[in-house]
Amino acid sequence: MQARISPEEHRERQRHTREAAAERGLDVVVAFSRGGGTHDRIADVLWLGGLATPQPFVPDLGGHWRAAGHVAVILPVAGAATAVVDAEELQTAPVADSVVVADDAISAAADAVAEGLSRRGRGRVGVFGSDALPAAWWSALDESVRGRRPDAALEPADDLGLGLRRVKSQAEQRLLRAAGRLGADAMAAALDAAVPGAREAEVAAALFERVVSDGGAVYDVVVSSGAASGTLGPSGGAAGAARWTTRRLADGDLLRIDAYGSIGGYLFDFARTTVVGDAASGEQRELIDALRAGVAAGIEALRPGVRLSEVARRCDVALAASSHARRHGVPAHLMGGFWGHGLGLGFEPPWIGPAADEVVEAGWCLALERRAAVAGVGGAQHEDDVLVGPDGAELLTVGGPGP
Repeated sequence: MQARISPEEHRERQRHTREAAAERGLDVVVAFSRGGGTHDRIADVLWLGGLATPQPFVPDLGGHWRAAGHVAVILPVAGAATAVVDAEELQTAPVADSVVVADDAISAAADAVAEGLSRRGRGRVGVFGSDALPAAWWSALDESVRGRRPDAALEPADDLGLGLRRVKSQAEQRLLRAAGRLGADAMAAALDAAVPGAREAEVAAALFERVVSDGGAVYDVVVSSGAASGTLGPSGGAAGAARWTTRRLADGDLLRIDAYGSIGGYLFDFARTTVVGDAASGEQRELIDALRAGVAAGIEALRPGVRLSEVARRCDVALAASSHARRHGVPAHLMGGFWGHGLGLGFEPPWIGPAADEVVEAGWCLALERRAAVAGVGGAQHEDDVLVGPDGAELLTVGGPGP
C-alpha cells in the first residue's frame, strides 16, 4: 500500500506558499525537516517538496558533517526552489528546480537563501520547521546568511505553513482515508492480541506488524493497562523510551491503546479501550461508553460553518448526560479541556476546546478524543479521525470493540 502526492501538487503548494509569503512581506521561505525514524519533524519539507530523509540524527563532527538527518527546501518568492539533501541515493527525487547534496545542511541552506535574497531588495527569511533547528544551528544559519546579506533576518513562520496545510486536497484526503483504514485494521489486530496472559509489548507488536507489513509507518503506540490504565503510558523506568511494558494482562484489566502511524506521511491517530477477558464491571462499561458518546457527539456536530467551541460544548453535554457521569460525576479531564486537534502530516491546529473560535471548513481533518481516569475504576480513552465534507464529518477510523 504505497501512495504519494504528485509533483504537480507539490508545485502548486510551492506557488501558494510564495503568494502567502509575499503577502506577509517575506522574501524567502526556508523549510527544515528532521528525519530518521520519527514523524515529529518531517512535515514541512515533505509537504513542500516530497522529501524526507531516512538518515537519523547524529551529533555534528567538525570538518565532516553538520545537521545530519536534516533536509531543507529553499523557496524564494521570486526564484527557483532548491532542495538540500543529505545523500545522492534517493529513491524519489524531491520536487525542486535544483538539488544540492551536502554534508553540511546549514551551510548549503545558507548559500541557497542568500542566492534567493539576491533577487530582492529586502532580507526577510521565514523559517518553516523552526523547531527542527536547535539554537546553535539557527545562529549558524543566521550568521552565515547575514555574512552574505547584512540586512537579512530569520523569523519563525510555522504558523504560515500550518495555515497553508489546514485544508486538505483531494489527494491528501485519499491518503488520510487509506491511513484510517490501515489504522483500524492494525488496532483490530492489537485488540485481538489483548488476551489474559499476553504482555502489553505483544499487543503493541501486533499493531506494529500490521502497519509495517502493509507498507505504512509507525509513529508510536502507547499502551497502558490495569492499575496504570489512567496514565498515557510508561515514562522511563524499566521501559525506557518504550511506550509499553512487559506486564502481563489479567482478566478484567482495563486496556487502552493510543496509536499513530501513516501512509505516505499522512497520519491516523486514534484510541480504543477494552476490558481484557470476560470480567468487565458495570463501572468499566459505563466509563468506556461515556467517552465514546462524547466523541460521537462532537463528530455529529462537525460541519462547515460551525464553531469549534460549539463542537466542544456538544461533547461536554453528551459526556455529562452519560450514565457514568450521572452516577459518579463527569470524569476528570486529562487533556487540558480539549476534545481533539487537527491532523495531517502531524498533530496540528486547530485545537477543539471551549474557547476555540475557529469556524469549521470543508477539507479539514480532525482527531476527536477524550481520555479520563476514575479512582477505583481506572483509565479509558476514545479517539476517532474524521474528514469534514460539505455536509458533515466522514469517519475514517471505523471499528473497535464494545466495552
